[in-house]
Amino acid sequence: MKTTLRRLAFSLFILLPFVSRAEDSPNPVLAPHAPDLVALQGDKLAPFKPDEFLKARYTILYFSAVWCPDCRLFSPSLVRAYDAQPKGPGRFEVLLLTWDKTEKDMLQYMRGEKMRWPALAFDKVAGADDLKKLYSGDGIPCLTIIDQKGAVIMQSKSDKDAEKVLKQLQDLLAAKV
Repeated sequence: MKTTLRRLAFSLFILLPFVSRAEDSPNPVLAPHAPDLVALQGDKLAPFKPDEFLKARYTILYFSAVWCPDCRLFSPSLVRAYDAQPKGPGRFEVLLLTWDKTEKDMLQYMRGEKMRWPALAFDKVAGADDLKKLYSGDGIPCLTIIDQKGAVIMQSKSDKDAEKVLKQLQDLLAAKV
């Protein structure tokens, strides 16, 4: 019995540093796309440095487009929620995965809605099958909230429940503070 307890204690001692660093490791689902992220810089899209972004506890994969009326109705709520977050740990991040027809449309949408979060570069969206297959819903707007490991925590199923899913995420984050 003592030998078993010693082994268990030794194993925990060895593993503890690795477990405690889990929150510092980049999201394995998003990390491969990190070189392809862009964000608004002034009136243009520029490469985005994803260091802290990839370590977020939760990330909303936001499938949306400027031509979608329901997306344009919901986006201001998401922008307000994102901008109202306190600085520091416990924030959620957003990644725009556009369904727009052109890069110009994507830029217009991000500028018009004042989206401060990154997007997958327009020319990379078509090749992001891993994100589209696993995380996009039946239509747009679609919010898929993933954790640091890429597991789906919740997802909107229609434009009608996007607000509800956003509220659930905010409640989840408030409970963990």
